[in-house]
Amino acid sequence: MLALHALMVSLQEATRQTSNYYLYNWLWWLFLIFAFFIFPLVFGDYYQLLRLSGTINRLLSDLGRVLNQSFTSVVNTIENIVRKNNIQNVTRKDIESKIKDLIEYVLIQPTELETQGIVNKLKHIITLYNKELEDAIRRLIPVDKHVIQNIVSSVEALRSLNLIYKIVMHYYRLGMKYRNFYILLQIYMVIPQIKEAVNAISGAINAFIKGQPIGDSAGPLTAFKFLREKCESVEPLSHSVEDTYIARCRYKGRIVYVIKALGPGSSTGRLDDAVTYLIEHCGVKPRAIITVDAALKLEGEKTGTITEGIGVAIGGIGVEKFNIETLATKYRIPIYAVLIKMSMPEALTLMTKDIAEATNKAVERVCKIIEQVAKEGEEVLFIGVGNTIGVAQ
Repeated sequence: MLALHALMVSLQEATRQTSNYYLYNWLWWLFLIFAFFIFPLVFGDYYQLLRLSGTINRLLSDLGRVLNQSFTSVVNTIENIVRKNNIQNVTRKDIESKIKDLIEYVLIQPTELETQGIVNKLKHIITLYNKELEDAIRRLIPVDKHVIQNIVSSVEALRSLNLIYKIVMHYYRLGMKYRNFYILLQIYMVIPQIKEAVNAISGAINAFIKGQPIGDSAGPLTAFKFLREKCESVEPLSHSVEDTYIARCRYKGRIVYVIKALGPGSSTGRLDDAVTYLIEHCGVKPRAIITVDAALKLEGEKTGTITEGIGVAIGGIGVEKFNIETLATKYRIPIYAVLIKMSMPEALTLMTKDIAEATNKAVERVCKIIEQVAKEGEEVLFIGVGNTIGVAQ
């Protein structure tokens, strides 16, 4: 009897364990089905929305912090200028109010319904826009022009930071409003590029405030070095072209007209007006037009790499490029380009050693082109393209 009882107990225990095993097994399978099939279908979009919104919210916090720090740096700089020059009736509150107004200042593109003359319209609007910014800063702090130009460039950089912040905020709120994670996904995919651009612009503001050369100053620095190191004689020309430096020099018997923005303030000059002035008003007949400018490198390319090409190396919206190309075509003038490769952050931030050394190589390339295209006694135009901040004449 005892043996039979023990057998019955063992059978009951085995049955209970088997039942528990199958119960646990079924529960495990139900969990897997819920986790991999039901949850993604029912709650997947909501989970993705929460995940993306959290990431973008942190990005907005970082952007806001950088924007506030940059804004404070610009305001502090202007306040220091006010104290240093003993300018009366200008308070910190006045400075903050004016800068806030300027970073919201809008430039409206001309209509493209009729393309005839659109380049001249665009040039007129941009010239007026730049003049209004300079006048606004000058009314606030009536100081030297190069200081005003540096502040204007800092404000322009602040406008870019503010625009990036507002665009990211717009899509973030739009995605949360409609509970659509695909809208947020558009921002999420370009977060690395946004951070890189923001860091570059923030670095540019620091350089503008201090009046130091940036990577984009490579073209003007090349022109400066050519005048100082290669020319036998240098004669600055008197002219009416604003914010632009023009000099005539002799290089191995050739006559070279060097054009660059007027430094050392933050300016890109009016290079197309300078070329027009020399060719159509002074009667210069150049054998070639040579432009030197910074160019964005591809990933894998080395900073400071020098490349040559055909065409006008001028970035921006294309107004100056169009006008110089039109003149070159009208008078059948060959146009050559020397490019100094760099990344976008390197172009906007303090000039690196690699870029500074690359300008020496660019000078040699320019000399070689001049010797190849022009004989002794013939004329050449050499344009150092870019922001000339920190680069004097």
